[in-house]
Parts: sequence; C-alpha cells; structure tokens
Amino acid sequence: MTNKVRVGSNYFYLPNLLDRYDGRTGLVDGTEVKVINVYGCPKANVMGHCYVGDAATGKFIGMVHCNSLHTKAEYIAYLKAEIAKKETVNA
Repeated sequence: MTNKVRVGSNYFYLPNLLDRYDGRTGLVDGTEVKVINVYGCPKANVMGHCYVGDAATGKFIGMVHCNSLHTKAEYIAYLKAEIAKKETVNA
C-alpha cells in the first residue's frame, strides 16, 4: 500500500472503502492513472488525497485517496494473490 504518491508517476487504482463508496471518478479496479497537481488546489498527499489524470495524457479525472493507488509491483502482487485464492477455491 502506498502512503505517499509522486506527482507525474503512474499508479494502479484499487479503491479503498471510501473511494469505493464515493465513486465520483468513474474509475474501475486496475485502471492505470497518473498523479497530477491542479492549479489552485491542494498539492498531492495533502490530507491523504491527490488528483489523478489519464495515464497517457494526464487529462483530469478526479480526486482519490493516496492509499487507493498502488505501484505496478504492488498491483502484480495483488493480482497473483487473487489468482491463488481462486485456484484454491476451485481445486
């Protein structure tokens, strides 16, 4: 779980409970996003939130909790754990 994020870096979105409940961004699990700063708004990591944009263009999407964003390595580990869970259920 990432506590602080870096502006300009790409992360994978796996929403925490609050982001899952307040889904105004329209993002789905696993969406790759880029952390951005928005002019006139608080910078990334202020009170545990940041603004995200499209991974390729940086176009504004919305605000999410920083701990809903995960590095590529963390996301791969999460997917492997989910696959292992499903394999044990089906076996």
